[in-house]
Amino acid sequence: MKQFTTVAGIISGIAAGLVMLGLFFLLQFSILITGVLSFVTFFGIYVILFALRPKDQFAIHPGNGITTEMVQNVLKESEEKIRELEKLAKQIRNENVRAKIAHIITVVKKIYENIRKDPEKMKVARQFLSYYFDTSISIVNKYSQLSIQDVQSPEISKALLKAENMLSSIDVAFDKQLAKLLSNDVMDLDVEIETLEKTFRAEDLK
Repeated sequence: MKQFTTVAGIISGIAAGLVMLGLFFLLQFSILITGVLSFVTFFGIYVILFALRPKDQFAIHPGNGITTEMVQNVLKESEEKIRELEKLAKQIRNENVRAKIAHIITVVKKIYENIRKDPEKMKVARQFLSYYFDTSISIVNKYSQLSIQDVQSPEISKALLKAENMLSSIDVAFDKQLAKLLSNDVMDLDVEIETLEKTFRAEDLK
């Protein structure tokens, strides 16, 4: 969607620019009229392109409890979480941590692309991603808050290290989930999430 918006804006801008040049230099319209008509051209073409944009097509089989609206909502929710995580990542100065966050985002995008192609996998992946992705955001947010403290006490340093270890665990978990989805080998989510919860309880951030 973001890529489409950019392309549509460029096309609309070029069209508006050509109209402006034609009206002002060739037809010698006033600057005011030229500006208004150019804006109308830009807005009109953009609206038309947006209306003609390719829609997401999902191969949904009836009777499986999954609807097109459900898939679209999950994908939209993921885009919002990705933007939130990207925003938090910009506040992190530690390059190693930023790299882990970037890897998580990359894998999440691949997982959701897999869901887009095969919505049947959404039930499994959604539960996994909801827990892991939300946990990732929570950890990165906590890490960001701790890392900007003026005084780096031993306790804060220890908490930062724990957060890095948690992100490493999530990194591995996301890779495993992607591999399972690509191979159509659905992992036992209950066991996977229970394992992660135990790890996080042991590495609780204070």
